[in-house]
Amino acid sequence: MKHMRTLLAGALTAAMLLSGCTAQPDASAQPSGSTTPAPSETGSAAIFTPGTYEGTGKGYGGDIKVSVTVDETSITDIEVVEQTETEGVGGAALPTLVDKVLSAQSVNIDGVSGATYTSDGFLTAVREAITASGADPDALGQGQTGGDEAKETVTMSTDVVVVGAGGAGLAAALTAAQNGADVVVLEKMAMVGGASSMAGGGTNATGSQWQQSYGIEDSPEAYFMDIMENGHFFSDARTLWLYANTQGAAFDWLVAEDGAALPYVNSQPSPSAEHSYGRTFSPEGGGAGVVSALQQKVTDLGVEILLETPAQELMVTDGTVTGVKALAADGTPYEITANSVILATGGYGANTDMLPETVTSLPYAGAVSATGDGLNMATAIGADAINLDKVNIQPHSIILPDGRGQHTFQGCLAMYNKTGSILVSDQGVRFVNEQGSANDIKAGMEQNEHSYLIMDAASFETYAQTCIASHNFTQEQLDQWLEANGTSNPVFAHADNLEDLAAIVGIPSGALTETVERYNGFVSAGEDTDFGRKVSTAMGDGPYYAVEMNLRYYATLGGLHINDNMQVLDTDGQPIQGLYAAGEVVGGVVGDIYAPGSLFGWAMTSGHNAGLAVTGNTVFEG
Repeated sequence: MKHMRTLLAGALTAAMLLSGCTAQPDASAQPSGSTTPAPSETGSAAIFTPGTYEGTGKGYGGDIKVSVTVDETSITDIEVVEQTETEGVGGAALPTLVDKVLSAQSVNIDGVSGATYTSDGFLTAVREAITASGADPDALGQGQTGGDEAKETVTMSTDVVVVGAGGAGLAAALTAAQNGADVVVLEKMAMVGGASSMAGGGTNATGSQWQQSYGIEDSPEAYFMDIMENGHFFSDARTLWLYANTQGAAFDWLVAEDGAALPYVNSQPSPSAEHSYGRTFSPEGGGAGVVSALQQKVTDLGVEILLETPAQELMVTDGTVTGVKALAADGTPYEITANSVILATGGYGANTDMLPETVTSLPYAGAVSATGDGLNMATAIGADAINLDKVNIQPHSIILPDGRGQHTFQGCLAMYNKTGSILVSDQGVRFVNEQGSANDIKAGMEQNEHSYLIMDAASFETYAQTCIASHNFTQEQLDQWLEANGTSNPVFAHADNLEDLAAIVGIPSGALTETVERYNGFVSAGEDTDFGRKVSTAMGDGPYYAVEMNLRYYATLGGLHINDNMQVLDTDGQPIQGLYAAGEVVGGVVGDIYAPGSLFGWAMTSGHNAGLAVTGNTVFEG
């Protein structure tokens, strides 16, 4: 690394002692700070029966199975042999959990924030394996402790500090590093990714080389109007115009071998209810696949990512942002001076104190890390914020057993386009063109107490398998929900005939059958005279399924006001020197609701733009 790090000698010695860096003849010895003594201190008194043992615990997506290897005195290896956790969230947390247990030589550790169910399931599995070895998991103590003594401040100097290691932050870090900057990234969670790791990863790419190769005659003007109209003209015109004009070049960089070389799929994009032209490309592995690839790229370039080290405060000298103060999980303070600071901290959807009351009754489906940190740090030094009352509310959602929302957008889209499924109210009648925009479906659902997706056997197979492939839920979860048959969240009801299905979910007798017959009549006639849906497939044979559809919110659309150079503006409209922003922390991009591919596309585009800006490159002129 080119950046400079300094630490008082006494503090460095203390840190070495706390991390077990003192000389040890046995690499598997218990690290210093644990209540379980190291072999060298006990005469190698046996704790475990040496061998490899297996354990199983219930995670978020299903069973987590581990293999734990021990010698007489220590845990030497942990392997996760089976898991179906969400990629980029629970899946990304597992390596961190393995490291925590091995380092502490104890299961009495803190889990990974944002992956509570995964943490609990993993630790249950390890406990079971340790018990099988003849040891008492609780007797292993409380893990490593650093004591209550004050930590010395670590000071660092670098070219660029990126605050937040989600998609936007990693794209910014990679761009800046590729342009010669020394970069440090701060991330408050134990894993990278943020909201991006939970996203499908669809990316708008108007004007990109890939889009042009299909002869699609799109334009920044067309994109601008599509997003402005979809978002009810609440977008900040200048920020949206910047996005419309720079996403093509940003996407070219995303897929170029000498750029980010991300795993996008080059297949012809299609128009949608929100987009006049096909302009959205998707990556292999979804947003989690993009995050993983970006993390590897920035690491290869020597970018240092400090996990579990949340930024606390912006450092300001004579009106210019000169760095960031942060605090590591072990209590170590950091002061990092830099020529430029990029805020990429995400939104504030997980902070109910910052949300309008109109959305707090809805299930949240976003990142737990989205608590408004960057927004609050910036406004504390005079930054301007816009559209703070705008929150992205979307349909196509189920409510998970823990009350959180989970989108099933890909499954719904595939089913509406290919099968004879319909969306009905709790009165058993259709209320919208199921192939319409999220805006239209959302508006219709807001008029109902309950809304249900009604499917025949073929439709349900399409829905379920698409959702499983999209990591919306697992087969194990689906089996559990079907067994409950509509008695708990999420509501997945099924019956051999429509009348019995209606009875399970409380739809009036006869209403659902009448609605299906009417819809099938439209298919026979070739025209949906109720809502104008393109109809080609009738509702077929049972068994029949009803899945309750709900509204959810998962992204906030307000945030910092920026200029064309990605600089954060103050309340007088002037740029705050040294301070830039990218991703969801920026406000006014898509109005009051997103269009498919627009938010993840903004994360990638704005991150790339910010990385260019802090290295002296022109982002946009016009």
